[in-house]
Amino acid sequence: MNIAGNRGFILMTIGKDTMIVNGQVAEIDPGRGTAPLIENGRTLVPIRAIVEAMGGTAEWDAATSKVTISALNHNVEMQVGSKNIAVDGGTASMDIAPEIINGRTMLPIRFVTENIGCSVAWIASTQEVVIVYPLA
Repeated sequence: MNIAGNRGFILMTIGKDTMIVNGQVAEIDPGRGTAPLIENGRTLVPIRAIVEAMGGTAEWDAATSKVTISALNHNVEMQVGSKNIAVDGGTASMDIAPEIINGRTMLPIRFVTENIGCSVAWIASTQEVVIVYPLA
């Protein structure tokens, strides 16, 4: 019996370069040691390994500084320095723009994951982010 109800779980802690994906420890930014951080009240992360853990892809276009995420039957596009976000052909805006920090593209995790159909919880006492996503 699957008590998780066909859901996957990702747990990240601010300042820690590993995450727990369905009970297994994995690096958030393999080989680079990048950890989630808080900026202007938002948690920013390097997104690739997180999206790939959900079975999706993240692509980077250096010429336009654009990130394209395809996961859980959704497509999200974000551009460094822009608060606009394209979701499944529509547009919306965020209150913080993706940035490049220490050579890594950092995206606001809540905006990305909620727009691909995940639930996100913040545990202030431990500075942890919990992402719950549907399994295929």
